[in-house]
Amino acid sequence: MAEKKNWDSIPSLQDLGVDWEFEPENPLGKRAHSRVGGNSLRDLLGSGKIPVKVVAQDYEEKGLLRDISQQGMAVGVAVPLAIGQPVKVGLFLGQEKIISRGLVRSVAEGGAASHRLGIEFVDLPREAEEFIASLIASKQFNSPL
Repeated sequence: MAEKKNWDSIPSLQDLGVDWEFEPENPLGKRAHSRVGGNSLRDLLGSGKIPVKVVAQDYEEKGLLRDISQQGMAVGVAVPLAIGQPVKVGLFLGQEKIISRGLVRSVAEGGAASHRLGIEFVDLPREAEEFIASLIASKQFNSPL
């Protein structure tokens, strides 16, 4: 007669190890936070072109929002800034006014007279962070699977 199997007959996993390194795949593609931009902003806010004012020492430029997350944003401007430059940014997302300090984290040439500034928010107000999170949630809710 065959012995009945039960959970107690399974060996302990205490010293279990694997012989390979496992790194889970990040569904956001190496980004810590999901971003919303382009057509999604147009669909959610009714406008695809959202002006952003970027101000630094001896610098004041108006650009267009490319994408935004709770951690930062990408802005297209005519005149670039240096990486590490502290800035202040201001924009309207629908009826929500967002003003924050930031740091330029990346600069990329984006065409004829356009540069893409990657700006990390510094001390973004909680209300603004929650509003951006709600936009991202709306985008993800409305995205087809």
